[in-house]
Amino acid sequence: MKNVNITKILLACAFLIPLNNLWLVYMQEVTNRGFPNTMSLFFNAIFTLLFLILLNIPLRKYFPKFEFSRGELLLIYSMVSIGTCFGGWDMYAVLISCLPHPFWFATPENKWEELFFDYLPKWLMVPNKEVLKGYYLGWSSFYQGSNWLGWLPPILYWTLFFMLLLFVMMCINVIFRKQWVENERLVFPIIQLPLSMTEENFSFFRNNWMWAGFSLASFIDIVNNINANYSFFPHIPIRDYDLGQIIQTSPWNAIGWTPLYFFPCIIGLGYLLPLDLSFSCWFFYWFWKFQKIISAAFNLRATRPDMPYINDQAAGAYLGIAFFVFWIARKYLWEVAKKALGKSSQLNDESEPLTYRGAMIGVILGFSLLLVFLHRAGVGLITGFFFCIIYLALSLSIARMRAEFGSPAHDLHFAGPDQMLPRIVGVESFSKSDLVFFTLSWGFNRAYRPHPMPHQIEGFKIAERTRTNARQYMWAMLIAGFIGSLSAFWAHLHVRYKLGASSAKMSPWVVGFGWEAYNRLSSWLTMPQQRDNFCAIFTGVGFLGVIFLMIMKSRYLWWPFHPVGYAVSASWTMGLMWFPIFISWLIKFIVLKSSGLKGFRNSLPFFLGLILGEFTIASITNILGILFHWQIYFFWG
Repeated sequence: MKNVNITKILLACAFLIPLNNLWLVYMQEVTNRGFPNTMSLFFNAIFTLLFLILLNIPLRKYFPKFEFSRGELLLIYSMVSIGTCFGGWDMYAVLISCLPHPFWFATPENKWEELFFDYLPKWLMVPNKEVLKGYYLGWSSFYQGSNWLGWLPPILYWTLFFMLLLFVMMCINVIFRKQWVENERLVFPIIQLPLSMTEENFSFFRNNWMWAGFSLASFIDIVNNINANYSFFPHIPIRDYDLGQIIQTSPWNAIGWTPLYFFPCIIGLGYLLPLDLSFSCWFFYWFWKFQKIISAAFNLRATRPDMPYINDQAAGAYLGIAFFVFWIARKYLWEVAKKALGKSSQLNDESEPLTYRGAMIGVILGFSLLLVFLHRAGVGLITGFFFCIIYLALSLSIARMRAEFGSPAHDLHFAGPDQMLPRIVGVESFSKSDLVFFTLSWGFNRAYRPHPMPHQIEGFKIAERTRTNARQYMWAMLIAGFIGSLSAFWAHLHVRYKLGASSAKMSPWVVGFGWEAYNRLSSWLTMPQQRDNFCAIFTGVGFLGVIFLMIMKSRYLWWPFHPVGYAVSASWTMGLMWFPIFISWLIKFIVLKSSGLKGFRNSLPFFLGLILGEFTIASITNILGILFHWQIYFFWG
């Protein structure tokens, strides 16, 4: 196994991860143009990798001692990706909005102070209004003594919480690494582009088909960026159509927002997917639409507004995938357990990032410390146990979907344990402190688009492909999480104190995330929901539906419906992706039928070029737009 220069890697990432997080904040919260971590492959991480590949050219010639090897380039890519998980949408952008929100927006009218202030874990939040004045109004600095001191305790405590969470997920990935990477030989489609970009002798960049795809995607983005700044210039209409606006007749208009968008990068990503998965993504997207039409036709939403409980079905499907992961690996996991207990086992863990005993102890110890943290925040032990179990089950499901099939999205909006438990068990079954923590957990449960666990297992696969020391990868990725957490806090607070979180200069979502969380808490406390039996039923339907699809898929090769497509197609992001995935499925179907695997391999660089071209031009124009206040073409999101 090759070692990497870990000092060089850490120095590079200590600069690149904070810079990327600052870029993310300006992209998502100031210009509102570009949301890299709402898809599985982060365009800012790919652009950072491209920058380092180009930087390697002069380094190789003039400073060969500082040149990055392939393993080092890809480790930096993995670390930047994990750091991006924290800085972007659905993680710290939401979490930071929730921490000060009730102390600034509580009024006699909403009665928040009497409803739940006594139950707020103030050591995790920012209750000082003087500290918050600059945060919300702007024209201030995070670096003023009272400001950063007021934020320091929650920054440190939440970083501790997420490091525990990352460590537990890392240990779970260590346990499953050999099964997924070596035994099942999962293909990890998401890392195909970074692996291709770092091939020896620049073979990827010498491929004419790659440059054809790159040029096509680049041309579309360049033209549309010019149009964004000069309206007289023609634009290429790749995101102008919505079927939901055309169909007005009931019950067919229940389909709602149904975009017909043409994203070159998603067409490229879709081409990497197995044919049955890409088919299932767009097929099940319409399956969910059909359920909405049926609900409208029979007026089912008059008595049950949540019908047809799509989020609950999707959550059940994710849990079903997690169950199936354990089921198909049950013999392997038994061998892992025997090895961890010092008994005779068929497995050898000498080359693993951690010994199986260390990984098992890490899971148990880390999980226990998470329960202690939650209990310190006021969460009951039983509630905390099920909260963590459900969250980690969903995390495992996402990691498996990415490893095996390269799912381009995995939102699971509004269906985490903070939503699932109150709906299935009933709000009154939980204490006010439980519900308050559910509210704070909105910062990592609102959606699961930038989840770090799949990036960890993809890092292990990269280490295996490049024959790099996996233990170095593991510790480096954990350090990336630490840098990512601290720098994400810094980047968000730096910008919000400068511009004002509630000012017109920032996206309304900066404050809107807090309103979502605390309006939900207020509703729980003023009008407690009873147990929703239909929620439990439809969660079970989703769970059993995935199990059925898994069984059919494993028994019949001709079975066209993929369980992962059923799970991920209910997401908001799939609304953006379904049509380009349909296009890539149709093209891939034709290529495989006419030219077989050889035709697929020959055409693959073109589709990787589509991804790289759009990501490159989008990144460059985004940076220039931020620096020079140009209008930026909204290429994704």
